[in-house]
Amino acid sequence: MRALRQARGMTLQQLAEASQCSRSFLSMLERGQTDVSATLLQRLAAAFHLSAADLLPDEGRTDTLKIVRHGEAPRIVDLGPGVQVQVLFNDLLQKIQPVLLILEPASEQRNDTGHAGEEFVYVLEGEIQLTVHDSPTRTLRSGDSAYYPSALPHCLANAARESARILTMSTPPRIV
Repeated sequence: MRALRQARGMTLQQLAEASQCSRSFLSMLERGQTDVSATLLQRLAAAFHLSAADLLPDEGRTDTLKIVRHGEAPRIVDLGPGVQVQVLFNDLLQKIQPVLLILEPASEQRNDTGHAGEEFVYVLEGEIQLTVHDSPTRTLRSGDSAYYPSALPHCLANAARESARILTMSTPPRIV
């Protein structure tokens, strides 16, 4: 619950208000010191715009290997013109979230406020400009990678004439 809240950039107070429960109860829940009722679980899920099932671990699954077949990963298309995102594995209970990001020429994926955690990027194809906070913009080409605290504002931009394909991994997982 804490990783999801932080990935969404929410404080305990904001989640308490959105779910109509006390901040102290949520703190205890995050620390594993209390259980949650079905009604409260539904309110928490609604606060995150998820289903209650999304917040529950899959206890029936005993296989530790999880596979997403080609073409089965969900695509998100509302991140701006020229930006395509494919969530390669979407499980908020895991520790990382791998994403395939495709930037068309003259497009960018910008996060001006940052988010909880850390981020790794690996350029599969093309060339991008990476800016993290107020550090100088760096050019990354196919085969280059970078790692940075994602709490800092950051931007991936494609100033080249060809599309760029970037593998990103964020921890903790977040809804892109």
